[in-house]
Amino acid sequence: MSTAAASTGISAPRARRRKSPFFLALGVLMLVLAIGGFWPQYFSVAIGNHPKSTTQFWLIHLHAAIFTVWLLAYIAQAGLVMAGRTALHLRLGPRLAAFGFAAAALGIYAAIRLAVRLGERVGSSDVAASFVFFPIIDMIFFASFLSVAVAYRKRPEIHKRAMLVATFSIAVVGLDRLVSRAGVKNPWIWQPLMLAPLIIALAHDAMVRQRLYAVMAVGLIVHVVRLNADGFAASEWWLPVGRSLIQSAG
Repeated sequence: MSTAAASTGISAPRARRRKSPFFLALGVLMLVLAIGGFWPQYFSVAIGNHPKSTTQFWLIHLHAAIFTVWLLAYIAQAGLVMAGRTALHLRLGPRLAAFGFAAAALGIYAAIRLAVRLGERVGSSDVAASFVFFPIIDMIFFASFLSVAVAYRKRPEIHKRAMLVATFSIAVVGLDRLVSRAGVKNPWIWQPLMLAPLIIALAHDAMVRQRLYAVMAVGLIVHVVRLNADGFAASEWWLPVGRSLIQSAG
């Protein structure tokens, strides 16, 4: 307390804690990676750079629009917190959560419908059944970590990390395509590249916060498992499930 404040009996106001731009920056990074990953196959086509489009199915456009909006909304929410607009952030939160759960349901529906079309195009129900595992598990991860974020909405340190992992569960598909185009074959290189946003967040927590959060560790573990699930997706453990989903929508 300063001498002047002490003489008047008034406590000096606490210095306002500066908000870190870290989660905002990670949100922007994930948006850039997602757009970059889908640029040749989708976004470049959507703006007319490639007239021979293979993305005429309306559900692809709806799916892309909804999850792009989610990434933008995540960035906007992180920006509101950084700007000190926490009250507005909290008011928008329930609407964004409801949108997210609806997006996950649409994502599962879109995955099954796209798998049906894939099976028809390549003439193999097993290829389609194997394919559908990954978008479905991504939506399960997304909805699960979003649920954690909602449950811990009054504990910001957990909430924002759960939101980060949920959002990564969407962006990872674009990052997958980006890394695949780079032609990196060594799993000790391409897997860390695929997981870069989560690894960056964990390193930040370790160095700046000097602690690790369970939600981040679980997020990293489940996504490592996802990256190594090709064998499971093509196995008789999953294929009957995938076939049943595709047949139900066929």
